[in-house]
Amino acid sequence: MLVKADTVIVMYIKKVTKHNKESDKVYEYLHLVENIRTPKGPRQRLILNLGKLDIAPELYKELANYIDGILQGQPTLFSPNPKIEQLAKKAAQRIFSKTSEPVIAEHNSEFKEIDVTSIEGSEIRSIGPEHACHSIWQELGLSEKLLEIGVSPHVIPIIEMLVVGRLVSPGSELHTHRWAQQISAIYELTGSPLRPSSSSLYRAGDLLLKHKDTLESYLSKREQELFSLQEKLCFFDLTNTYFEGEMLSNPKAKRGRSKEKRSDCKLLTLALIIDSDGFAKYSQVFDGNQYEGKTLGTMIEALQKSRPDLSKNQTIIMDAGIATASNITFLQEQKWHYIVVNRGSNPFEPDDLKKMTTIRSDSKGDVLVEVLRRQDQSETLLLCRSKGRQEKESSMLSRQEKLFLERLGYYKKGLLEKGRTKKYAKILEMIGRLREKHPSASKLYEVLVTQDDKKKENAIAITWNKRQGKEQESSWNGCYVLRTDRIDLNDKEIWETYIMLTKIEKAFQTLKTSLGLRPNFHQKEQRADAHLFISVLAYHILHAIEWKLKKHDDHRSWKTIRQILSTHHRLTLGFQQKTPKGIEKKFIRICSTPEPEQKMIYHALGIKEIPLPRRK
Repeated sequence: MLVKADTVIVMYIKKVTKHNKESDKVYEYLHLVENIRTPKGPRQRLILNLGKLDIAPELYKELANYIDGILQGQPTLFSPNPKIEQLAKKAAQRIFSKTSEPVIAEHNSEFKEIDVTSIEGSEIRSIGPEHACHSIWQELGLSEKLLEIGVSPHVIPIIEMLVVGRLVSPGSELHTHRWAQQISAIYELTGSPLRPSSSSLYRAGDLLLKHKDTLESYLSKREQELFSLQEKLCFFDLTNTYFEGEMLSNPKAKRGRSKEKRSDCKLLTLALIIDSDGFAKYSQVFDGNQYEGKTLGTMIEALQKSRPDLSKNQTIIMDAGIATASNITFLQEQKWHYIVVNRGSNPFEPDDLKKMTTIRSDSKGDVLVEVLRRQDQSETLLLCRSKGRQEKESSMLSRQEKLFLERLGYYKKGLLEKGRTKKYAKILEMIGRLREKHPSASKLYEVLVTQDDKKKENAIAITWNKRQGKEQESSWNGCYVLRTDRIDLNDKEIWETYIMLTKIEKAFQTLKTSLGLRPNFHQKEQRADAHLFISVLAYHILHAIEWKLKKHDDHRSWKTIRQILSTHHRLTLGFQQKTPKGIEKKFIRICSTPEPEQKMIYHALGIKEIPLPRRK
């Protein structure tokens, strides 16, 4: 029982029934109410709608007493039932949120007489990483844009939570819902949604996907204005995500070449265009077995539609897998410049390797990158040889060659040992599989299997010899040819522009490792596409954070920043305070004091150190 002056409040739970006139469906809810004795007689007032709780009616009184006990700070009223405890604490927290008010005099001293032994902390929630992400969300004006396109203000907190959750605690929508409810203070930053539930997250994802093109067009323009981006180069590439399950309800889910070596799973392909600063311009989801060369035209046309102003004097950079002859022709017709890896046979001769000039060397004078240029009126071919790439390819070939020869020796030795394979056909099959496993090394050797003259079904010898001229081929290790219509660029500029393709590789790596792109658990096509788009939206925020930090010479990744900020929390302090009315239980909601390194990050991002004010 709660006593306030001359008014006596009795708290209890009652069941409320509501009818849907259209469907005759009956809904039952539990209300936490209070009976108030006033000069005008007894009155009943709703404290909190508890919704539909799965507890027996005989536990209603126990739950109401527990809630009252938390509000009054009376442990003797607490229930030993863990489920009642969980429900009561959740209800009490909602009451605290409804009745709390900001402390106006944030920095003014205010001395009160309290029982220090009664001080306890509760409702500890993460707020550091969420604060960084929320600040970028606001800077990008995403809430305002969602309102502009007709999204309900009650849904926007759920949408932001979905995106920020992908940054702070990547996982499924069910995992994200639990994270928002039990671990994070995200809703204190965004405002509480009307009725947060796991199903509301799925509906919010569907809504995001519906407005995908509008949001990507808006973000592309907003980031260009906000960060003064040049937007003279565009990088294009694809990656894929794998599914858990059969994915029978998703026609896009197909088996293909998995970049995670998950040949046992169906795939979904994500294509992405980014600029030279690493900001995403456009994304699209394709079938899991999508051929890389067939996606470029679709992506460019979609980008031109969403950003007509971006089509002027642009250069597309892409790898050999996408640089087909038809794609080059398409770019020429659309008047887009290009720098690509040349497909097909090598147009240079072995003697050309002696004519290459150095464009990059280390402090010791050792050659790191060499090039040789061949140019006509419209195109330039640039033969490049990288020391790092050369060493990597040589190392890989040496390892393959070693494993290839070791296995051949093992097969040969088996012909003389009891119980080992000697069948001629089986030996040929084993060597064929070995060649498939080590194709580069296999090309270097001729292998001969000799049959037994008496027992034709058996083999008696395995011999191998290195092919002539293969030593000369090794001189091409580390070499590749770039093809471009940017004849205005010098050799070094062409090479340096191409190696910026690593920016999109880093973007994909970030999506896979930090933003929950893999695996995808959704069975429906729309939900799977929405899952990928949420990761792309999260990438916009992540890259903006990293970009702003780099401007302050902080080159740490979001994964590191997230870990540092994870110890900044929001919590409730409860204590017994002596007042003129007697001893009262008081609560105050505060943010922990940020550590010096956390303050440095907040300063670099241009945001306040204390995310939220105190509330009592």
